[in-house]
Amino acid sequence: MLKKLILAGLAASLAVTLGGAGSSLAETKPGRGSDPVIYHSHKEKGSPCEGLAGCTFVQLKGDPKTGASEAVFTLKAGTPFSPHWHTSPEHVVGVSGVMLWHVEGRKTYRVGAGDYLYYPSKAVHWGKCAPGADCVYYVYDSKPYDFHPAER
Repeated sequence: MLKKLILAGLAASLAVTLGGAGSSLAETKPGRGSDPVIYHSHKEKGSPCEGLAGCTFVQLKGDPKTGASEAVFTLKAGTPFSPHWHTSPEHVVGVSGVMLWHVEGRKTYRVGAGDYLYYPSKAVHWGKCAPGADCVYYVYDSKPYDFHPAER
């Protein structure tokens, strides 16, 4: 599990760099910047995802209403999510289970433990947690979070 959390942390750093949100040197020096954040998946149950039964999330950093944010989501095995899009591009890292992630106009992506998926702003996407095991995945949004249903 520690390896997976380290991987998620590295992906978050990469997401910030790729997302153009860069940080100053003062923020990266030891002892400076925000407080440490620890998430124990075996202890924290999370909050229900709005409008999606079988989904919970834990907000890790940031305020999704006002800016960049990071969260960990859990979907019960076999749970689908419907087509939608977000204003922010999304950076996703699989922690456990296998997500079958469809991005409109592209192929279906299998996102498992340690896998990274990026898709741009307003990309319509949908999918499901494959049967057999619950899916846990980390998401970084560089802009405020919004949810727009889409038809396909």
